[in-house]
Amino acid sequence: MSPASFADHSEVTITPISGSGSSSGCELTEEGCYNPSIATVDVGGVVTFSNTDSVSHTFSSGVPSDDVIGTEFNSGMLAPGDSAEWIPENIGEFSYFDMIHPWMQGTIIVQEAAAEEPVVVEEVVEEPVVVEEVVEEPVVVEEVVEEPVVATQESSEEGGGCLIATAAYGSELAPQVQMLREIRDNQLMNTESGSAFMSTFNELYYTFSPTIADMERESPLFKEIVKAGLTPMLSTLAIMENAETESEVLGLGLSVIALNLGMYIGLPAFGIIKVIQLRKN
Repeated sequence: MSPASFADHSEVTITPISGSGSSSGCELTEEGCYNPSIATVDVGGVVTFSNTDSVSHTFSSGVPSDDVIGTEFNSGMLAPGDSAEWIPENIGEFSYFDMIHPWMQGTIIVQEAAAEEPVVVEEVVEEPVVVEEVVEEPVVVEEVVEEPVVATQESSEEGGGCLIATAAYGSELAPQVQMLREIRDNQLMNTESGSAFMSTFNELYYTFSPTIADMERESPLFKEIVKAGLTPMLSTLAIMENAETESEVLGLGLSVIALNLGMYIGLPAFGIIKVIQLRKN
């Protein structure tokens, strides 16, 4: 066992690497997206999540592909300069990520606290000096073998999980969820404008999607309502499958946004205005 395993790890502070929330890429570096990328803390110790970056971040246990996240800890949205604390109660390795920038992932290793050796106070008793023969025993040198720390396998979800659609259709393998993932990875994430849109969208989406996904699992009726509401949007998003170049992604993307605004806001607003006019007449 390595001596480092019993070092004092009563406190640890985790901060995002500067600029890691602006765009993906930090996950491909040796340093990762957090400092430290793999943190070690004792059971009962204090983990401080400190946002030293210039944009908002979250620290949520789990990985983007999980249906339920934040079961161990969830800092919520931390603005620049804010911080949150977690006191671990169980030994193990805990993955975490940023719901706003889901390519940012790290690992916390919770270990058993090192036992303190008791201080023994010996009473000094003066006795007659006795000359004894000193026999030197051979010194036994123990070889210290350090086991390599295996980093948690990174999730294949580069842009985060489709939490609401996954909860609505019951599985990440559902055709509707697969279509959303393919459009995101094949069209949007491969262009500058698409990547910028996904970064802004994720910052908003992950503020409410975990709550809606939990409500879907708790209420079958609400789940069916959400599923019905997603159907028109999925139909319009199918247009994006034809986008290949930067200009096509930008043009078709604006068209899809306009269609959805018309369906989800324009039509209901038109209906409300008509009802009000009929009542006045």
